[in-house]
Parts: sequence; structure tokens; C-alpha cells
Amino acid sequence: MRMGLQAVPGTSLDGSSHGQATFVSSRRNFLAASRLVVGAGVAFGLGLAGRHSSAQAQTTTSAAALSCKTPAATVCKVNCFLRGTRIKTAKGEIPIEELRIGDSVVTVAGEAKPIKFIGRREVWREPSQTWNGGGPVKISRLAIDGTAPHSDLYVSPAHAIYIDGVMIPASNLINGVTIVADAKPQALSLIYYHIELDAHEAILAEGLAVESFLGNNRSAFDNADDYVALYGSLGEPLTPFAPIVSYNGGRQELASYVRSALAPVCDFRRPIDKVRDRIADLAECARAA
Repeated sequence: MRMGLQAVPGTSLDGSSHGQATFVSSRRNFLAASRLVVGAGVAFGLGLAGRHSSAQAQTTTSAAALSCKTPAATVCKVNCFLRGTRIKTAKGEIPIEELRIGDSVVTVAGEAKPIKFIGRREVWREPSQTWNGGGPVKISRLAIDGTAPHSDLYVSPAHAIYIDGVMIPASNLINGVTIVADAKPQALSLIYYHIELDAHEAILAEGLAVESFLGNNRSAFDNADDYVALYGSLGEPLTPFAPIVSYNGGRQELASYVRSALAPVCDFRRPIDKVRDRIADLAECARAA
């Protein structure tokens, strides 16, 4: 695991005034924590009610729910960029679907690294369905720190953003204003791509430092057979470029909001909490402007 590399300007938030906990952000996080508690209570109630369902309803899952045509079975399997995303290369920014194996992309360290493989995945939903958390996350222009990304960026929910020396899934940064879940709500189909290098890296997509493919589920790509034809097998996962931090479930997310709500009095937030809070503060400023 390589440490100590500095991200490009706009992806490191350390040392800024936005790192200070405020009572405005405390109130916002208290409300967020309250919503989680209420949501958990409603879910618990529905769970109890569900015990009265028939055995068939409890044990049978529809074929559609298991189909690879549904977001739950596809989008979340791999972390990807939506078609049209511009990646910084040695020749400038190029839409990801126009890149080829052997082309060089630029890492946050300014190094040009050749592409080993480009995974492709098409997902779709029925008109009666919603993406239901599996649609792309939209990271709006300038959402991260006022300079990056330089254009709207769409990634799958688990795709990690490189900030302050750690990798954070986009879904953990959602604030409903500048970073939004289930973007492209009208789309019935989406095409995702991912770039794999010889090692896990932080590359630049629309000017924002994000991860290249970590290699933990190559079989989820539609063109996985091409990888096997090139390299003989689906290979092994790579070593993470930087620590990957996330909220693993509602309890951890609730604990995070509680830490942030108490921060003006006693700040024991974790790095991921501080990043989320600073981005949310910036979003509120943008909304108020």
C-alpha cells in the first residue's frame, strides 16, 4: 500500500477553514441522525408486520429481482464511470468509451500509466421500476472543494473518490444538493465503463481524483471473456492505492452523524465524517448563494 502521495489541487481538504465544526453543520447532522432513527423505526415496524405474510411470500424472490437486468444485481457489483465521462490522458481529456487498451492515463502523481483493460457493463430497468439506490451518483461541478470536478461527474454508488489521502465511496458523500443519488432517473438503460491499470491508482475523471479498477469483480463486466482471452484468467484483486473508508450499514452512518452533531462541543469525528461535513457545508453555501 502506497501512502504519502498528494492528490491534485481540489481533492485535498486538509488544513482549510472548512475543517472547523460549526453549529450550523451540527444542526444539519442532528436532523440527519433523527431521520435515520425514524427510518429504522419504520423499517422495524414493517418487519414485524411482515411476519404475518405467507410462507411463500417470505421465501420466494421474483425472477426479476435476481435478474442481471436489475440495478440490485448489476450496478453495485462493480464500481464504474458512466459513459461520456472524460478521463485525463497523456493526450488530454478523452471520453472513457473512446479509450483503448494501451492508452496512457494520468494519475494524481502526474505519471502516465498504460490501460490494462477497460470493463464495460450495460444495465437497465423496467419502466415500472426505479433505480432504487443502484443508479449513478451525480457529483456536481465544483462540489468537492469549489474547484473539482470541473464538470458534472456520474459514477456508480460504490465508486471511491480520493480525498485527504483516503478512498471514500461516492454514496457516503451524498448530501442531496451537490452530490445526488439515483441521478439519471428518466434513463431506462445505462452504460458503465471502468479502467484497470497494472496497479490500483487514483486517476482524474472530469478533473476529480477517483479510483481505477481494484479488480475485485471482473466477472461482472459484459466483456469479462475478453479479459480471460487476454490474460488467461480473471486474475486477483489488486492492492488498494490508499485506505478505503466507508460506512458499513445504517448503524455506522448514524454514529457518524452523531459524532458530527456533537463536534462543536467535542470534536471526535473521523476523517470520513470531516470530508462529508465540509462538502455538505460547501453545498449549503452554494444553495444559499
